[in-house]
Amino acid sequence: MAGHDKPAGNPHGNRSAIEMALSPSDKTEFDRLLGTGRLTLDGLVLWLEGKGYEISRSSVHRYKGRFDRMAARLRQSREVTQALARELGDAAEQGQQGRVLVEMARTLVFDMMDSLPENAQLDPKDIALLGKGLAEMAKAARMDQDFETKVEEARAKAKRDAASTAATAARAAGLTDELARQIEAKILGVES
Repeated sequence: MAGHDKPAGNPHGNRSAIEMALSPSDKTEFDRLLGTGRLTLDGLVLWLEGKGYEISRSSVHRYKGRFDRMAARLRQSREVTQALARELGDAAEQGQQGRVLVEMARTLVFDMMDSLPENAQLDPKDIALLGKGLAEMAKAARMDQDFETKVEEARAKAKRDAASTAATAARAAGLTDELARQIEAKILGVES
């Protein structure tokens, strides 16, 4: 149909009756109940009725199906991310960069899985390749960080050496120890 972005049968796009009707807190509680798996479909409908909602059994069934599929994808995503973390090895455990890489891997995996057809699975070889690529990124980032640390250490040492040399020269020129310490402190950028 020209000029329409949403299907004619549902003026709210892909939102379910549950998403449109339930308050945020009730939806959170409903999702928690779904996650536990303790209530049957009829039990879920009764829970909704007890909260004052009139939502059909078929709407609850459709929502539960989508919820179950998303939960399965999340479980699979978690498993793949754990495999990637094992593949990353030391890089995943080393500080902020490792955490960023694991988070990046988790996001990449979830996005990939979200774009897969319903029953498709990721190839373990692809997971291993992604993990190796991320491990190489971590190694390069660690080398870059190590280089920056060494440059900072060299800069600080040069500053200390210059301050010490200046203080020694000031003493040799006949300045008092106090003035020599002030010159040294000024070069080091600290209060005397």
